[in-house]
Amino acid sequence: MLLDTLSYIGSKLNEENITWAVGASILLNHYGLVDKPNDIDIMINIKDIEKADKILTSLGKKKSQEKVSTYNTEYFYEYVINGIDVDAMAGMIINHEAGAYEYRFDDEAITGQRQINGVNIPLTSLEDWYVLYQVIPNRDLKVKLIEDYLIKNGVKNPELLKRTLEGCLPIEVRNRIKNFI
Repeated sequence: MLLDTLSYIGSKLNEENITWAVGASILLNHYGLVDKPNDIDIMINIKDIEKADKILTSLGKKKSQEKVSTYNTEYFYEYVINGIDVDAMAGMIINHEAGAYEYRFDDEAITGQRQINGVNIPLTSLEDWYVLYQVIPNRDLKVKLIEDYLIKNGVKNPELLKRTLEGCLPIEVRNRIKNFI
């Protein structure tokens, strides 16, 4: 049901030429790191967020969201589509003890794709989520899963890790990234 819903959403976003990609548990599932994704997390280019919001609202029910101190994300919307929780984000900013990290989502951040029901589903990079999960609180298990995968299989997108160092990151996160590049 979740992947069918994702392909349905993807077909609508693709029809409108929206720059988007999935991340989080669906990405981890794609790499075999988690068995079952719990929701759909979609990153959207900030220039397309209004168009994407209209599409997603038309496909399901938009939920009201509460402000969470961990995030300063410019656009964060929650929907329920076919009974599945769907989060859409643009301009993602995560607050941490050393400041705030802004995730740069652009064409370079889309590093793969997956076909689901004949629909092209763009994927964000494992390297970006390695960094994001380090600055999002209580994601140590996911960080470890990705780190072990990158150690075993190699870093496919070192340029993305390098560009994360341009952002505001805690020193321990910087050091972990530098170990890979």
